Amino acid sequence: MGVKLEELLKLPSLKEAKVVSGATNLNNTVTSLSFLEVSDMSFFNEKIGLPDEYYAGELVIGSFFTIKDDVEKQCEAIRRLHGLGELGIILYYVGIVLDDLAQEVIDVAEELGFVIIKMPENDYSLRYNEVIVEVMTELLKQKSTENIVNEVLEKTSSLPEHLRNVEMSLKSLSDLLRANIILTDDEGEIINQIRWPRNSKLKLANFLLSADRNANAPIKKENCWVFSREIFHKDNGVLNVYLVKEHEPLTPSECEQSVELIQVALNLWGKKHGEVSEHGLVKAILNDESEKMYRLANKLSIDVKSINLMWLFQLKGPEKEKEIKAEVLDYVTKYYHTSIVQLVEDQLIVLLGNYRYNEQEVALSENFLGSSQFVMEIESLAVCPRLRNTTDVRKNYQLINSLKEELSTLFIGKKHFTISEVRQVQQAIECVRSGEVKVDEVLRNIQPIIENTEQMHTLCTFLLDADADYQKCGEYLFIHKNTVKYRIKRINELLGCDVTRISDSYEYSITCLVHRIVRRSNTI
Repeated sequence: MGVKLEELLKLPSLKEAKVVSGATNLNNTVTSLSFLEVSDMSFFNEKIGLPDEYYAGELVIGSFFTIKDDVEKQCEAIRRLHGLGELGIILYYVGIVLDDLAQEVIDVAEELGFVIIKMPENDYSLRYNEVIVEVMTELLKQKSTENIVNEVLEKTSSLPEHLRNVEMSLKSLSDLLRANIILTDDEGEIINQIRWPRNSKLKLANFLLSADRNANAPIKKENCWVFSREIFHKDNGVLNVYLVKEHEPLTPSECEQSVELIQVALNLWGKKHGEVSEHGLVKAILNDESEKMYRLANKLSIDVKSINLMWLFQLKGPEKEKEIKAEVLDYVTKYYHTSIVQLVEDQLIVLLGNYRYNEQEVALSENFLGSSQFVMEIESLAVCPRLRNTTDVRKNYQLINSLKEELSTLFIGKKHFTISEVRQVQQAIECVRSGEVKVDEVLRNIQPIIENTEQMHTLCTFLLDADADYQKCGEYLFIHKNTVKYRIKRINELLGCDVTRISDSYEYSITCLVHRIVRRSNTI
């Protein structure tokens, strides 16, 4: 239900444009066109961005006007657009708004496979409406609706793994049909509700009461056309599907295919989709299924909006999973009104909110590790504070999972990590991937001591493994803490800084991580 990007580039309004990144993705399908009116992603994330949407197949038009003098923000915009699922951007007025498109921006886009289509430079005659009219004409041409099931399943399957779920399939179907979709259980409780357009104020509950599930075609109710069908799913039992479209009816073929699609999506991604449990709630949060999340939270009387802290345990094996879960739950409920502790695959996820006391809570996770009778069964514990919403929960969960193997190899003997340390690992890995020039620039910080094995070992152990604690570092190195102090003092003199100071400590921690990654690569 879209047009290949390479086909759109043949249109008169785009044939003079130049593809400067993402050329390997020109065979991807464009399904919609939008404006990048706000390109400052800090403002976008805070004021505009929707946490539960993903714009797969969308192409945006913009000029980076509000960030024309900030290359880093342009790179950030590319990363954020890619993260939202955008296929690419048609960039206008290079040489007029932007003096030039920086190579750093092109490199970021190329690494992500994000398509940048640069319109002819220094051309004041360019008009947005020329591309808009031609592209939208192609997208809105009457196309066959015989392949709804394949089209939506293909689109959902192309999404990141955490977004391959029933809700995203319903959203794709809603956009394709331009119709509201409701899925309820046998008791009429809403499981999923997708509005079209998303800000629709239509009172959908009124249509559920009057729907005829025996009709073979949509029935007109007020100014809408309603189609309903009962389906059975082996894990969820009897479910009810409602399709509500304003002004014009869906065809019988569209209705039947939609029901078939929902049945297939449930079979693929909907195991226990209607499950009412804390485990189902956690899975809904991690899978970005907002409707399901709020439905389950409401039924379980859990205030998900209060969640502002996550502990993520990596366990060594399944043998003591239940015992560790019980121990953690007993511990955290003493301190938090909202506490969810669930095993997901080989991990223990702890979501916390509404702290009971006034004193600081920063040491609670470390205190737990220090007192746990199962500490030897715990590979690591990553702590994520200051979570703004469940989207932050999901993003931090994904980040930690992508780097969990690195944590165990780059930090020696360490079990407790903050999300800041995880981000440092991410930054160090990105630095190494950038190439030798960037690595050499970072390692220049430790050039005076890089050839001294003892000093490098001490610095890395002190900053990375011992959390800048002299006593702990001494224990790791089998030396007295005063010897550690002497060595760190000498290292400070050689480096011309104080690695115990917060600002220097952060920078040199990343440098030490880069050093360990490079050294590890050289020994493989």
